[in-house]
Amino acid sequence: MSRWSCLKVASLVLFLFSTVAYSANIYRFRSIVEVTPQPNAELVEIWIPLPRDDVFQEVRNLKVYSPYPFTVNTDNEYGNNYLYIRHRGGLKKMLKVEIEAEITRREVSPVVWRKEIPLKYLLSDRLIPVSEFVGLASKITKGKTSELGELKAIYDYVVAHMKYDKSGKGWGRGDAVWACSAKRGNCTDFHSLFIALTRASGIPAVFEIGFPIPERGGKIKGYHCWVMAFPNDKIYGIDASEAAKHPEKKKYFFGHLSPDRISITRGRDLLLSPAQHGERINFLYKAYLEVNMQPKQEDIKTTYIVYPE
Repeated sequence: MSRWSCLKVASLVLFLFSTVAYSANIYRFRSIVEVTPQPNAELVEIWIPLPRDDVFQEVRNLKVYSPYPFTVNTDNEYGNNYLYIRHRGGLKKMLKVEIEAEITRREVSPVVWRKEIPLKYLLSDRLIPVSEFVGLASKITKGKTSELGELKAIYDYVVAHMKYDKSGKGWGRGDAVWACSAKRGNCTDFHSLFIALTRASGIPAVFEIGFPIPERGGKIKGYHCWVMAFPNDKIYGIDASEAAKHPEKKKYFFGHLSPDRISITRGRDLLLSPAQHGERINFLYKAYLEVNMQPKQEDIKTTYIVYPE
């Protein structure tokens, strides 16, 4: 008989910052993870990313329903949280895990950042080779006398240089070199180029991914990503792709992020916790599966359902 486990986690405030009035949205969050039968498996491992808990997003009353024991772990590089299931032996029938929570999402606005900024926020990722963008970044930021001025020049360049266009092939991987040449793509391409230029200018920046919330809520159809940048020890939310799609909001999305979104993970080239056996993951917002220590993403499905309170 299956044993169902339930976990309730109180919300944690991980960072402290000066008190500022921000708009906030409250959501009822639910994720459903389904793994197809694996009758011949000797080892099944599942990593399910949990919504981030930080100054801009508070997670309360987290509940997990699983037929197998699990642990909740945090990675050392980006502070992402993962629910981890390790099962020895085959799965004769579909495995289903459900997660529920209440999430308060606050508007991101520029504020002094009092935490240490990780060195990784300045270094290359596999698809964001910082050294290749130093020359271009220098041209874009020429004459600017502050990090904030440089950041704004890079933002203006990316919004003007890129077109939101998901036709053809190549888009969606977050390949900064490809995006710079193709001058198009989706949010991952926009923000990979932005991060490459920002880091090349010596300004820390990090990729963050989750999904947008429809006004009336419901089943989530796709992901969305954005950037957290840290000019002069402040934090700025950046959404260059939304600015390109909605020019009337360009000023707002330099520094601000609307609260109609949920953040799942931060960073690129992710090493999960515990570490996966496969290669580092480009970016992740859905559950990840390994069978017999090999990735098997075709056999796992994640469904998100979110409603505003």
